[in-house]
Amino acid sequence: MKYIKLHIREQKGAVLVMALVMLTVLTLIGVSSMSSSTLELKVAGNTQQHDIAFQAAQTIIDIAASEDPLNTNNYQVFVTDPANPLFEQTINYASADGEATAQAATFWVGCKKNIGSSLEEGKAPASNFFNVRATGQTITGSSSSVQMQGLRFPSAACAIDL
Repeated sequence: MKYIKLHIREQKGAVLVMALVMLTVLTLIGVSSMSSSTLELKVAGNTQQHDIAFQAAQTIIDIAASEDPLNTNNYQVFVTDPANPLFEQTINYASADGEATAQAATFWVGCKKNIGSSLEEGKAPASNFFNVRATGQTITGSSSSVQMQGLRFPSAACAIDL
């Protein structure tokens, strides 16, 4: 019994201090990993929002370049003054799931005769060139994406060559 009492008197609380230090270190590691997880969650959410806006912009470009019923552009335009192109048309789009909207503005760039396989000089078909500037954004407005695409459409002839 005397041995146990003597042993108890020699302890100075070193184990308690070490346990508290270890608990503090583990708490700091836990808080740090929680902060890191929260940041990664925000980054993933922002990336998802940007992807939604990007896909909306790409969709409206695809619509502008196709024969989709939503494409109201008339690419057979006769422009007489290259300094003041009359062709500027817009298309609006809303995604089916309601998460994004997009607008596309199409601008006439010019017309150029193609290199053709015609045996007669000057008989090759011509092409009108357009730039499509699409802006897609999420419904909440938290993210947007702007894309550009060049388009070429056949034309009977060029009023003005590039």
